[in-house]
Amino acid sequence: MSVNMDAALVKAEQEALRLQQQAEQEAAMAAALPLRFEQNMAAFRQYIPHIADMYETYQPQRPFRFFCNENGQPNLAWLDDEVAVYGKEPYLICETLVKEFMEKGALSKFSFSQEANPLGFMHVEYLNKLNAYLDEIASREEMLAQVPHEVPSALVFGVGLGYHLGYLYEQCKIGTLFLFEPDLDLFYGSLFCFDWAPLLAYLHQENLGLHILLGQDEETIVKDFSSAIHSRGSFLIANAFIMWGYQNEKIRKLIEKVQQEYYLLVMGWGFFDDNLIALSHTINNIERAVPFLKCGLRISPKHQRTPIFIVANGPSLDESIAVIRKNQDKAIIISCGSAISALHKVGIKPDIHVETERTKIVYDFLVNLDDPDYLRDVLFLSTDVIHPDCATLFDHSALVFKLSEPGVVLYRNYFSGLQSCAGLGGVNPLVGNIGISAPVHLGFKHLYLFGLDNGYKHKGHHHSKLSSYYNNEESAGALGDLMYGDSQWQREGNFGGMVTSNAMFDTSRRVMEQVLATNEDVQCFNCSDGAKIEKTRALPSAEINLLMPIDKPALIGEIAALCAPIPLSKQDFVPLLDIEFFNIFVDKMMAEWQQEFSSRNELNQLMLRNFGYLAQIAATRQQHISQTMVGSMNYVFTLLSSILYSFEGEEETLALMKPAIELWLEFLGKVREMYPKALDSVDMIDNEVMALFRKKA
Repeated sequence: MSVNMDAALVKAEQEALRLQQQAEQEAAMAAALPLRFEQNMAAFRQYIPHIADMYETYQPQRPFRFFCNENGQPNLAWLDDEVAVYGKEPYLICETLVKEFMEKGALSKFSFSQEANPLGFMHVEYLNKLNAYLDEIASREEMLAQVPHEVPSALVFGVGLGYHLGYLYEQCKIGTLFLFEPDLDLFYGSLFCFDWAPLLAYLHQENLGLHILLGQDEETIVKDFSSAIHSRGSFLIANAFIMWGYQNEKIRKLIEKVQQEYYLLVMGWGFFDDNLIALSHTINNIERAVPFLKCGLRISPKHQRTPIFIVANGPSLDESIAVIRKNQDKAIIISCGSAISALHKVGIKPDIHVETERTKIVYDFLVNLDDPDYLRDVLFLSTDVIHPDCATLFDHSALVFKLSEPGVVLYRNYFSGLQSCAGLGGVNPLVGNIGISAPVHLGFKHLYLFGLDNGYKHKGHHHSKLSSYYNNEESAGALGDLMYGDSQWQREGNFGGMVTSNAMFDTSRRVMEQVLATNEDVQCFNCSDGAKIEKTRALPSAEINLLMPIDKPALIGEIAALCAPIPLSKQDFVPLLDIEFFNIFVDKMMAEWQQEFSSRNELNQLMLRNFGYLAQIAATRQQHISQTMVGSMNYVFTLLSSILYSFEGEEETLALMKPAIELWLEFLGKVREMYPKALDSVDMIDNEVMALFRKKA
């Protein structure tokens, strides 16, 4: 009995001592936390001022209290449920977490497969060479077994109280950290608990990047992440270290959302040759006096509720042809790309035809209809980068500047005194995108979608069987193989069931959703038996019942009247290319790459610095130079970064980088040769794919 009493007394004394120590630690903590907050706010004020602004007078939405155990490590508990952020040992928990991720995690990978190059693009040639080199060394060299001690970028989901960040930087030098925290209250707590000030000073001293993405709304956080990635260099996400700092439903949903959007960040970068062709086409279209849509003009209110049939070439178009025919005098019919061949076959003439691809195959496809009179009185509506021969097939054309292309910035930066012309986003990656964004921009409010499937339900049926895709069975199979690709995803169907999609279709669908989300006054009926499109209403085409015939010539004439040619010639643009400045820029990069490198981080920093030059150029009137180069630099740096962060041994890796750097230098040399011919780069090459669309004799 006395033994038990003695043990109980000892235990009670120990507990009293522990409580005393805890009380002392909490008193010390209570004094230290406000001081740390002040130091951290001063550091944020210096390095990331908008964070300091956000938290200067911040009031938490969910009340909490700070506490600590006898170990003195600050923790946070929510008052509504008394649940703490960490267990008894916050530092140990965070240290163990980082150690686990470093030992068992891996860098994210993006791979580009060898690409057919029928048009002989220099960019594709060098990307294929870099790809082949990466594959070759990957087959014989020792791959990284765990996360290296230097990484180009990291995505960390959840700041918590910040402790894991200290341990992470002790273990790993991170070129650019993207830090996600959906809980504003928790980040506020970290300002009291974690030593942000020395970390921010260290990052500044070492020239390491930090993007803190805060917010309650997943959509906003992902949008901010996309914006940060594009400004810093999209190539960074190709070899990212990814970890979470704590787990709950918010963090899980945020990680899921970023994973869903990840592929969008590597879509549509464009590339050097493609941008030269675009610039050449823009200037040639201007010189040929093709009319451009004037800025700010819309159709008159009396026409805004005219039904618009947007006809794309998806498999389900076949089921809607009868409805389109029945209502063809009661709606404006817009054919998108190859859908015109299906309409032509069944004797339906569109009122407007839209295209978005810039290569000559668009012109060749239209000529292949072998019916010039069919096209003559159709209004051709496209972007400035379309092949300049396309407009010769139509009596009336209207072009809009495609945003984010070299042509629009060159025109706006140097000819602001001339007519202001419309610029349009949301027109790619597929022609159905301009099919929606163009009528929305013109002011139409009632859209009906046909054949805009963004995928397929049955593998053999990938486009409308009435179209040129099915001119012969053998070619239909080959064209299908070109379209299917490797990655196929299942998406919810517009009328139920599932639809097979891929990265291109899925991106196209997302862009459509964004356009419709920003134009909520537009009523859009999706009559396609394809992928569900948010912000549209599913409507079986059999339920369409339009009553009023429309005056098509008057409406089309009104659209044509909103446009006018731009009174400039090619000679007006030649000096604006600024070949001398372009050469200085390329020569500077070439000189920086022709040196010995001592670490992975040194090479990563050079890529970031080169990307920084693009950002500086983008802020000047030479913005077109930045836009010409950005895509190819992203692709090449993605592959260089993949080589840099795939293999064991820093010295060995630096040796492996040398042949890859030689290819990059060769690429820059070719770029220097090609740029002076930027206005003489109209696509004149016959794409071998065109043979698959021709009927067999």
